[in-house]
Amino acid sequence: MLRLNELFDVYGELLTNYQRDVLSDFLKYNLTFSEIAENRKVSRQASFMVLNKCIKKLENFEEKVGAVKAKKEYKEKISAVVNFLEKGNVKSALNILKKEV
Repeated sequence: MLRLNELFDVYGELLTNYQRDVLSDFLKYNLTFSEIAENRKVSRQASFMVLNKCIKKLENFEEKVGAVKAKKEYKEKISAVVNFLEKGNVKSALNILKKEV
């Protein structure tokens, strides 16, 4: 679920309003397929299909753009820099930063 939330945060605006609302119901409000179906006056199968389509679209965006992966790698590097700086190892921190420039 964490990955799906990350994908939704980054690429959610690329979904249709309806897809975004359904996925939001699922992720943010923790609604079941049945609850989504009832609220939207569609079948449980229809809500399931919309959610699956959303997930596939978000995965496809990430495969092509890679923003979630890049964000994760960036955070890991920043964390490493902070750790080196906290230990007083400025040279290692600078080496990590130089590799990014």
